[in-house]
Amino acid sequence: MADGTAVIVKHVTPDGLAARMGGRIDLLHTLWTSGVFHRVPDVVDHATLAVEKAGDGWIVVMRDVSDAVLADDYVLTRDENRRVLRAADALHRAFWGERVEALPTLAEYYGIFLRLHTAASEFSIAKLIARGWELFPEVAPPDVASVMSALIADPGLISAELEKHPSTLIHGDLRLHNIGLTSDRVVLLDWEITACAPPAVEFAWYLIISATRIDETREEIIDDFRLVSGDHFDPRALEIALVGALACLGWNKALDIVEHPDPGIRAQERADLDWWIARVRTALETWSPV
Repeated sequence: MADGTAVIVKHVTPDGLAARMGGRIDLLHTLWTSGVFHRVPDVVDHATLAVEKAGDGWIVVMRDVSDAVLADDYVLTRDENRRVLRAADALHRAFWGERVEALPTLAEYYGIFLRLHTAASEFSIAKLIARGWELFPEVAPPDVASVMSALIADPGLISAELEKHPSTLIHGDLRLHNIGLTSDRVVLLDWEITACAPPAVEFAWYLIISATRIDETREEIIDDFRLVSGDHFDPRALEIALVGALACLGWNKALDIVEHPDPGIRAQERADLDWWIARVRTALETWSPV
């Protein structure tokens, strides 16, 4: 910038995977111009300085927060994890009960995750996802595998159930790759799939994709979520959201269990999937999309 400050310039184009799958390339601009970013609680640092139109896409200008971003092998302590959960809770409370104009619906949000395997063939991740779902029936019992197949075919099955519960604005991709820590704030990056949903949807995704890098058991992480959420904790929404999280990432579990070259990783993912299968079966005692 004119004063010598270095910034990060990110280009959002229609060629990205999220856009191909129904994601909104104008979502960051909507968050910026509608004032959502300006209402984010101080404990959350979104690092965004400007969002402007550029051709058929957008340019996002951000402060350089590289020093705060967590390394790929960083493991959160329990106190650090609670900081992340408290920051997410502050975000949720700031928009509690609102249906923020122009944000994706819950069905659209789940659709991005659950239909990635149908993305254009040039995206290698789409091929991996398709392969993982082919393997899933080999590593999961038929009752759970059939539920996953139903949700992939129709994301509306789970969104309709969760829409019965109070919702708010969620970041949408809360995971350690998008998180940074400073002395007094939690940095949250990549707001491209922000949506309106129950907080349990945010947490369930965070749990399934980040738990192995948090120095707690999954039960302890859930206990911390319950404690931080306080009067907004919704056990029923959490049960259903955990089913949705496995539908979003079950393919990865199957792929690692069957094809990962490291036997230690294969065993770890086998144990992890067994935990998720048990949680899904608990939810299915009172609800099923099939």
